[in-house]
Amino acid sequence: MTGHVRQRGGRWEVVLEHGEQPACACPDCVDKRGRRRRYWMMDGAPDSCPQCGGPMEDLTARRQELLPSRYPTKKLAAKALRDALTERERGEWVKPVDLTLGAYLVEHWLPTLDALELRPNTKLAYRLHVEKRIVPHLGATPLQQLSYSDVVRLHAKLASEPGPRGNVLSPASRRAVLAVLHKALGEAVKAGLLRTNPATGVKYPRVERRRRLNTWSEAELDKFLTATRRDRLAPLWMLLAKTGVRRGEALGLRWSDVDLEAGSVYLQRSRHQVGYAVVEGPLKGGEGRHVRIGAGTIAALKAWRARQNTERLEWGAAWANTGHVFTREDGAPWHPNRITELFGEAVKASGVKRIRVHDLRHTHATLWLMAGGHPKVLQERLGHKSIKITMDTYSHALPTMQESIADVLDSKVYGEAR
Repeated sequence: MTGHVRQRGGRWEVVLEHGEQPACACPDCVDKRGRRRRYWMMDGAPDSCPQCGGPMEDLTARRQELLPSRYPTKKLAAKALRDALTERERGEWVKPVDLTLGAYLVEHWLPTLDALELRPNTKLAYRLHVEKRIVPHLGATPLQQLSYSDVVRLHAKLASEPGPRGNVLSPASRRAVLAVLHKALGEAVKAGLLRTNPATGVKYPRVERRRRLNTWSEAELDKFLTATRRDRLAPLWMLLAKTGVRRGEALGLRWSDVDLEAGSVYLQRSRHQVGYAVVEGPLKGGEGRHVRIGAGTIAALKAWRARQNTERLEWGAAWANTGHVFTREDGAPWHPNRITELFGEAVKASGVKRIRVHDLRHTHATLWLMAGGHPKVLQERLGHKSIKITMDTYSHALPTMQESIADVLDSKVYGEAR
């Protein structure tokens, strides 16, 4: 491949010469000078003449490519010519496309997520980041002109400009936006739309890990469970507090997953929100797990099952036989958001410190470790992928464990001086 530069209207253009290549043209259509009106290279040739509709004939034509940029000086155009030839020789050249970043993300990338095994909440988050946080700032930028500086400026805007609710995005949310953009542009590189990923190397915001979780003490948990022991959802609060299962895992639990004789529940599905809609599906990672339950929880579930059977008889044919453990009076499973609201009301009425539903999970883990429970067993109960996650999350309970173990070693190994 060769090329040359030429001057047109005070600006310099770059023309690449691809040499003689197969083409086709209409033998009947000519211009005013008796020359063929137009010919097409074979890779983009129509089946018939767009002018007269007649058949096309094959020929050999000299193929030229005019680069889109224009340059003020011949020197700059010559440099662009050398760069273009080098890119093609190295296989780094990317065919130009008339596509903005917004069009690529919304029309090309987001639809591909449906073919991936992603949780509905993950897909919803990706769409939210694209449509609400990336496209408004960079959507009109041509995809192939997007630069590292553009991505850095996007991050700066997200870190300084208030959103629709008047709040600046948190570091964790900004980190998620940059990760989504990097992932989408990485797919554009694989598809041959970009040579390199312009989001590579952008520094992510630092996310401070919560140093101390908001949990209840043993006395506070006992006060709450005692105050709510006659509530309709008392068995749910007890299960959450004494097993550490997630809200969605408990709401997705069915009686077929419960073995009250053996004292265990098998968690294999989760009931969670996607926007406000409710989706019930496999657990994160797709693997279920058995969790042991104590005598108090078994008794609470047996009493609840009897009450639920009574309600089923009262409702008759109108009762929704879904098989869920925790249901409304008509047998319909609970909406996760409603459970959060009812928990907040129960906490307020009990007079204990305000915490979230998910903090019952943290409370269980903290009390487990402080009581000397094995971290590996706790990891299995909580469903963490690795014990490192468990230990990093609940490191605040480790000093207490260390003190108790130190006392044991001091008394058993290093006795009184003889």
